Amino acid sequence: MIFPVKVPYTVGPDIVKYEGAAFNIYPDPAYLLEKKKELELHGSHICGSTGNDYLHLLNAFCGFDANTTLPEICVGLEEDVAILKDGHLHTIGFCFPSGFYPTKKLGLSFFDMHLPVGDGETLRRSSEKVSALISKQDAMFRRYVWTLSSLPSLSQLPSYTKPTPQKIEDLYFRTETQTTVGVGGDICLFFVKVDMHPLMHVWDDPEKRALIVESVNSMSETVLDYKNLAHIKKIVSQKL
Repeated sequence: MIFPVKVPYTVGPDIVKYEGAAFNIYPDPAYLLEKKKELELHGSHICGSTGNDYLHLLNAFCGFDANTTLPEICVGLEEDVAILKDGHLHTIGFCFPSGFYPTKKLGLSFFDMHLPVGDGETLRRSSEKVSALISKQDAMFRRYVWTLSSLPSLSQLPSYTKPTPQKIEDLYFRTETQTTVGVGGDICLFFVKVDMHPLMHVWDDPEKRALIVESVNSMSETVLDYKNLAHIKKIVSQKL
């Protein structure tokens, strides 16, 4: 299990160079079935394009037939996918978003996409530089994001009601492994692998438990509000 928790908690580009695989070439059928269900329920909210023809680049990179459609790509990969051109979002297939409606981001710049992010000034200030960097031919970078949630599903669409947690056993540890691949022409392919585990899977480890509590306690009120962690902070802080 990936455990990217750091103290203090910060919001920034924090990308690192990466040389491995951008996606899992042996996807779990059960995982793909969950993506299929989400597409059937929320297709227009989670899968779409501005109409610009960059999908062939994603198909070529992933080894799919040139005519493979975006929904077909979504259910063929564990990873959620997106395509950026000149720092703007042109294609997105996010079956497992983290609290937003993916297709509402279409056409937005990297800067504008991250406007709602709490304490995201550093991330937004670096948006132009990061967009250029991740779009360079053959450039690959990786970034990790984590949070806690009372909603166990891989998808965290705003339309899904989050139960009010009362104890650690009601919480889940969510991570996103974000991988970018530059294909030249100011175009970047974006892959996001989402994982959800009961928080209890890491809570019995004293070091990991301490890191989670300390990281949550280091978050500003703005971040806690953005990540819906104000109530969860009370629960985890009592259990150090």
